[in-house]
Amino acid sequence: MLIDIKVTGKKVLVVGGGEVGERKVLALIREGAYVTVASKTFTEQLVKLGRTDTLILKKLGKNASSQVLKSLPESDLVIAATDDEQMNQRVAEKARLAKIPICVVDNPEICDFYFPATTDFGNLKIAVSTGGRSPAMASTLRRRLEKAITNEDILQVELQNYARNLMRSEDMNIQLRKKILYGIIKNRKVSSLLRRGRLEEAERIVGEIIESA
Repeated sequence: MLIDIKVTGKKVLVVGGGEVGERKVLALIREGAYVTVASKTFTEQLVKLGRTDTLILKKLGKNASSQVLKSLPESDLVIAATDDEQMNQRVAEKARLAKIPICVVDNPEICDFYFPATTDFGNLKIAVSTGGRSPAMASTLRRRLEKAITNEDILQVELQNYARNLMRSEDMNIQLRKKILYGIIKNRKVSSLLRRGRLEEAERIVGEIIESA
């Protein structure tokens, strides 16, 4: 089951400062999470971000596991992305005991959640998950789907949100709202305007549709 977790404002601990950890960190920062990275080493990009206060870097020493476990209670989510399987396993066990959702990269059996292969078109996102079984296949399928998304699709998301906000102020039942929203998607004039990037004109037509409903 895919669930879109809202991580804005959440404290996320990423254990591992390599390339894999960096990808997870960048995705979390884009979504507004407060990220702490605990690792013995960090990529150049993570070091740069740490200097700008975009995230917190915690350098791990000899007692790496103990240092990581001390940071768990302060976290809402944990991601283990190290090449040390014992470390990942211990972090997962402690996180689960503390009832903190944990993702262990490349080990779906001990994960509470996975990172699907995603593409971000602003408010429109595509996500493909194989339940951790094949990240490579998830990425391949994601790239295929990317090619099918048009600018009209992206603007239609904005238009649908505009229509929903308008209808909230109207005394309409759920069935009528759904009928109008699907009607907007199928409206040829609206589609033509969106293909040409004329969102404001499409919004005007949507307003007229709702007023006459």
